[in-house]
Amino acid sequence: MKRILVAVDGSAESNKALDYAANLAKSEQAELLVVNVTEDFCPVGLVELDIQTMLDIAKKESDAVLAAALSRAQAAGAQARGIIETGSPADVIDTIAKRENVDTVVVGSHGKHGARKVALGSVSSRVVEWSPCTVIVVK
Repeated sequence: MKRILVAVDGSAESNKALDYAANLAKSEQAELLVVNVTEDFCPVGLVELDIQTMLDIAKKESDAVLAAALSRAQAAGAQARGIIETGSPADVIDTIAKRENVDTVVVGSHGKHGARKVALGSVSSRVVEWSPCTVIVVK
């Protein structure tokens, strides 16, 4: 195993996935890619200034989430690098996994935007379905 991708959004569930992935990366001497996806949105009725303000807020949140996650992973002894991209989370995770030739993707069972469900959260279930490699879902 050479490269592990973990998706983070700042939620308790993604922190559990991050801890699992960091420990796995350390034990396998693999590189850990810590990914945060800023979701695409198309607000109706907002002027350009309002949209830019929302994009700036989303970027600051992504930067903070990624910085905290990288610090946590590195404190656990993992060799980690961060990636922030914009789009649909499941699509972006799949694209990065392919582009970076990832061996394993680690995701939390639910993210900060999903309500608790009987089944997996929508992003994690799509990642399981679409991923080009092994996916580990952490509860």
